[in-house]
Amino acid sequence: MAAVPGQCGYAVLGDKSVDFYRNTTEFVERQIRCSGGRIFQARFLNKPTVFIASNAAVHELLYEKSHNFTMGYKDFFHQIYGDNLLFANGQEAIDLRKSLHILFTKQSTMMREVLINKYADETVNSMISGSAVAVYQHFKMTMMQLCLALFLDVESEHSSLLVEQLIHLTTVHWHGIISVPLCFRVPFLAASSYSKALKAKEELLQIIAEELSTSNGSFHTQLLQQLGYRETVQHLLLFISALVPKALASILTSFVCSSHLWGHLPLMKNGELDSASLECILLEVLRMWPPFIGGRRIATEACELGGFHIPKNYSVIYLAEAAHRDPDAFANPDQFDPSRWRS
Repeated sequence: MAAVPGQCGYAVLGDKSVDFYRNTTEFVERQIRCSGGRIFQARFLNKPTVFIASNAAVHELLYEKSHNFTMGYKDFFHQIYGDNLLFANGQEAIDLRKSLHILFTKQSTMMREVLINKYADETVNSMISGSAVAVYQHFKMTMMQLCLALFLDVESEHSSLLVEQLIHLTTVHWHGIISVPLCFRVPFLAASSYSKALKAKEELLQIIAEELSTSNGSFHTQLLQQLGYRETVQHLLLFISALVPKALASILTSFVCSSHLWGHLPLMKNGELDSASLECILLEVLRMWPPFIGGRRIATEACELGGFHIPKNYSVIYLAEAAHRDPDAFANPDQFDPSRWRS
């Protein structure tokens, strides 16, 4: 097996984390040019790391070779989120996914269709008022309210103060995820973002526990039946966190801002796109502008990936946008073309 192209450099001095986060797309494109391929290595978060920008290799990592890797998030996010699907591996992860899948089937989703349509209608109506709208911020706020209503059975029209409190806490909680994991507090002066996030987490868990004891919302009732009390509380923390609304807001923003690329498509008599065309557009939006950079895994044993040797304990980061624009997987990868999904 060939060694992965590139160099990991020296500890600290050779770290490329700042370059990566400053402009991820530019960093990846430069590394692809320098390495001559879509799999390369560099030092990231001060660890030797293999980056995967090949669509086929990402599929291999997440499916055929998944047993050779563990989820790579626990070191960074476990204290913020606690035990949930993000940190599960092996059979535990498979069992959790099976339990959660029941809650997201088409039949289960249709049960919540009225609530989803209500928020969708309110969002659209507020955007066609004629006033300028900060699209991403608008969608993010709506998605935060929708997640609270769906997963925790808390709505603004009945519990406006609680919704405001939850939105504030989930925002503080999120800032801990994107901060340096240092926990300190200076009396009467300041506390780190990470310290504030941990405090917000405890307040969120307390509110979740109170809602579970006083509400009979359909979603968390089903969740309790599938997972039990402790796991339900931990997963509700994940589901109402800012992570989910931010991802949904990103997708919807890309959808709206790309309307000049698909707005010419014919509409049905009711003025709407047919469901097949809409699905193709959304798939193409997700392909070109995925809401997440990608994901991280840790090799539990030495293995081969994309034809290259991956040493044990190496980090592997798969890059969603780069893999979605891999010319070996998609013809004209930088062209917005919903029709590619019709075949």
